[in-house]
Amino acid sequence: MMKTKKLLIYFIITMMLLVSNFNIVHAQVDSNLMVKELIEKYNNRLQVIQQLNGQEEKIQGQLSTINRQIFEYDKLVNDLQTDINKITIKMESVQVDIATNQHSIDFRNNLLKNRLSNMYTSGNISVSFMDVLLGSTDFSDFINRASMLTLVIKQDKQIIESMGQDKANLTNLNEELNQEQNLLFAQRNTLNSARAAQEEKINERLILLDQLQKKSLNEVDTAQKEEEDLTSIDAKLTPDVEVQLKAALQKMLFSDGIWDWPVPSSHLITSDFGPRGQEFHAGIDIGAPIGTSIVAVDNGIVLYSGKATGFGNWIVIKHSNGLMSIYGHMYGDGIHVSVGQEVKRGQEIAVVGNDGQSTGPHLHFAVATGITGNKMNYIDPRPYLNNK
Repeated sequence: MMKTKKLLIYFIITMMLLVSNFNIVHAQVDSNLMVKELIEKYNNRLQVIQQLNGQEEKIQGQLSTINRQIFEYDKLVNDLQTDINKITIKMESVQVDIATNQHSIDFRNNLLKNRLSNMYTSGNISVSFMDVLLGSTDFSDFINRASMLTLVIKQDKQIIESMGQDKANLTNLNEELNQEQNLLFAQRNTLNSARAAQEEKINERLILLDQLQKKSLNEVDTAQKEEEDLTSIDAKLTPDVEVQLKAALQKMLFSDGIWDWPVPSSHLITSDFGPRGQEFHAGIDIGAPIGTSIVAVDNGIVLYSGKATGFGNWIVIKHSNGLMSIYGHMYGDGIHVSVGQEVKRGQEIAVVGNDGQSTGPHLHFAVATGITGNKMNYIDPRPYLNNK
């Protein structure tokens, strides 16, 4: 679409100059009719492309909204993962308690069995005071034996009650764990379903966007043919009009971007996006003195902040529309944000430096749609910047 916008700008400026400087051009143009026909073609083409652009912008807006929702879902996933980690640690601790309690139950059960075995060798589950009396040597011995018997019976009852309480505690612990697990599973399923629905909406809108872009490409092809009609007029423009045309075109190239300019105090572009000698320059270089303020072009989250090959140091910010803005060649002590930090549009994030593979103080600014492997998927940043 950048090519389409450039062509539209060229048409607009050319038509304005043809009209405002008609006396200059009139002598070099075959007839007023030719100009009129070109203007009519331009107006028709402009209407079609404006409609397509409007539809594309609407879809882009919907994509931005959905991406923001997915971004919020991702935050919820992170929060949920934190809760899951806490529950996991708690479950591990509870499992240790369960094992300890089970060991205690087994120990008490064996102890009870041994005592019962020792006390009731006859197989009878009751011991009468007569048995104690007959085995006593005197009355004092009888009292001692009876007291001991009472104490043992009391201890046996306590052991049995304790075992029952341990079982109850284990049951309660298992129920609590099951409830917490079920709650986490339900939250996870709900979140996954909602996120999947949003992803499906994105896919649907991307298909529509692709169809619109194909239509736009067809319009570009037609516009290029119409541009050929302008060539003869362009070649006959006087030097003064040509200078005005180029100056106006350069001024308007950055006029409709959605993002702020990253270096507010400098608009000097020292190297543009595209082929540069034997290499491809995947951004624009904005010349400025060391220490000049660099701001975030839009709201976002800092993905990377620090050393990077070639850049010396860089900052990468992910925005709600899914795009990433990249800032390079700052010194380490010139970076003012850290990974995970939320930044606002216009907030100072760094100052201009001259680190890495750099021949002079400047900001390397780039835009990427994502990361494939370990490589950024760079796109032309110019359509997204506003250089007013």
